[in-house]
Amino acid sequence: MFADVRGFTSLSERMSPTLLRETLNILFAAASELLIQNDALIDKFLGDAIMALFNAPIPQARHREMALQTAIALLGKIANLNLPFEIGIGLNSGPAITGNVGGGEVTDYTAIGDTVNVASRLSGLAGKSEILAGLDTYGGQSHWLPSGYECDRVSLQVKGKEQLVNAYRIFRPKTLESTS
Repeated sequence: MFADVRGFTSLSERMSPTLLRETLNILFAAASELLIQNDALIDKFLGDAIMALFNAPIPQARHREMALQTAIALLGKIANLNLPFEIGIGLNSGPAITGNVGGGEVTDYTAIGDTVNVASRLSGLAGKSEILAGLDTYGGQSHWLPSGYECDRVSLQVKGKEQLVNAYRIFRPKTLESTS
């Protein structure tokens, strides 16, 4: 899972560095709490983004469902915090290498590979308060979606990939958001 702030460059032009850091820390604290509650491993914070893993280092039978439900809960939690931004989330499932990467005395437990790269790219393409989930992650399991959420199957040109990447765009229609 990658969750990334939308419009961060514009936001950083309008906010002082101190306020920007404080605001990001509110996001990261809320995200961290939710991710930990849902058995995700927080891999790292990347500027205005967070990377988290499900199904590693400990296998999880329902990792795809947990990742999606956590992503949806994160969108709701961020909306309730009334932060001056929204996030986009990318989810993808598949083979990846997990373990310590680095050199010498400095290593970092992480996941690498095409599956991870696609998740990152999907996050970058997700709209505000939107989730883009790879086919293997969501697979059209509509019973995983809470009431009020919809999904569309989309084909996306993803940087670094020769072929289109098929995914599900999971969102809450604006008409429902304004009435809830």
